[in-house]
Amino acid sequence: MEYWDLTENPAGLIYKEFIKVLCDYSDAFFFVTRKELKYNQEILDTFHPYVIHRYQTNEWANTIAKGSPATVFVFAANADTCHLLQQSANALYDWVAPNLPEDLTFIKNRFEWFTSTTHEKDACFSIRSEYYRNIIHTIEGLKLKKVE
Repeated sequence: MEYWDLTENPAGLIYKEFIKVLCDYSDAFFFVTRKELKYNQEILDTFHPYVIHRYQTNEWANTIAKGSPATVFVFAANADTCHLLQQSANALYDWVAPNLPEDLTFIKNRFEWFTSTTHEKDACFSIRSEYYRNIIHTIEGLKLKKVE
């Protein structure tokens, strides 16, 4: 397994291409809301028709939270949900309260291959094959560093 950290916040056209690649090579993605935080309800409503699963938990991706459980919203990664992700933000770390849900995570074959803790400005690819390593390096302008 290889780990690749993002060293800069993908923004603008890099963000849009980054999201497209994540959606194209993932089966699903999720984001998280917390009861104690506020979010832009209009944006949440645009995603509502695409929810395939929703559950509450204190553990997701790289997070173990204390206090009340978070709500994880799972979506199929497709052209419609990709467009919503691209239109809802201009950069990865825009995915924070009070506007947007947090911690975008992308899944392929039940494996979380891209995780983020957006309020901490932390994001990482977990790569199990050369195929996916090559994919992440096709995103022009994306700044990555291999974790040794």
